[in-house]
Amino acid sequence: MKIGYLGKQDAFAVEMLKQVKAANVEDDFVDWAPGENPPALDLEVLFATGKVGEADLKSQTQLRLLQTASAGYDGVDVEAATAAGIWVASAPTTKTGNGESVAEFAVLLMLAASRRLNEALAFTRDTTSDRTEKPEINPSLFGKQVCVVGLGGIGDLLIERLRGFRMILTGVDSDPEGAPEGVKGYRKDELELAVSSADYVILAIPGTKENENLIDAKMLSAMKKGAILVNVSRGSLVDENALLAAVRSGELYAAGLDVVKNEPVAPGDALLSEPRIVVTPHVAGSTDLMLTGTVKYLNQVLADYREGIRPGGVVNDPPTPRLSLHRA
Repeated sequence: MKIGYLGKQDAFAVEMLKQVKAANVEDDFVDWAPGENPPALDLEVLFATGKVGEADLKSQTQLRLLQTASAGYDGVDVEAATAAGIWVASAPTTKTGNGESVAEFAVLLMLAASRRLNEALAFTRDTTSDRTEKPEINPSLFGKQVCVVGLGGIGDLLIERLRGFRMILTGVDSDPEGAPEGVKGYRKDELELAVSSADYVILAIPGTKENENLIDAKMLSAMKKGAILVNVSRGSLVDENALLAAVRSGELYAAGLDVVKNEPVAPGDALLSEPRIVVTPHVAGSTDLMLTGTVKYLNQVLADYREGIRPGGVVNDPPTPRLSLHRA
């Protein structure tokens, strides 16, 4: 079977592919980066991260399954894939170690933004004559109210980690009645109310078209003065100009972003010039736990595919699939 990988060629992807190849030596693997021409046009299965557009799909006339190597699939043209009879599946965050890894990183960003880590590091690295004391008192997580927007795989795991800080726990979800024990749930249409009393707002929802610029100037103005925003989901969720204005004006105390609209973030991006906004390069899930979990999951996808079983993370249902796959 011929299998392709289209996506970032970073250390995580290289090691992931190496291990998947080692476990499936009978298969023929090819890989290429976004913007490059595919080295083969007869792929049966395609693993991907990031964008896979209609043109990418049209060139692969034998493609039957497109499996993302992450939970996000917002970059995939699912409509075009469905029309072409191609199954599209994501890698559930609860199956790969991504949820645990991202939840840990969200806590890191909460602490970094609270303690103004950018400024603290600049202070220690500057020469003595350039050092400027920062007399303000930074907020502690202990006893503060947090609103986790999205009580899914990542959101629920984050809630468990925040219990240790004795925070007041709230969350926004399409099913607020199903919120974890001790968490006050709000409906999606109650987002403004939910964020109005929160000291921390954490975004852990998919970056769908419906959620684009969910955190805009209006929503930021609804947030509690001096609150902190953390985004470990997708950059499309936040109006970055409005966020910059809110932080610079003091309406928000700070922000922590592992994702931005245009990745990788450009060196001259205005977000990087604001010391109270901590920006990291979309690395929340890059851990040994996620590497092991992702390799295991992709190997299982291939094993199931050989048996005619559709992956558990399927997100579409082609009316005329190029290959019929049944549920496990």
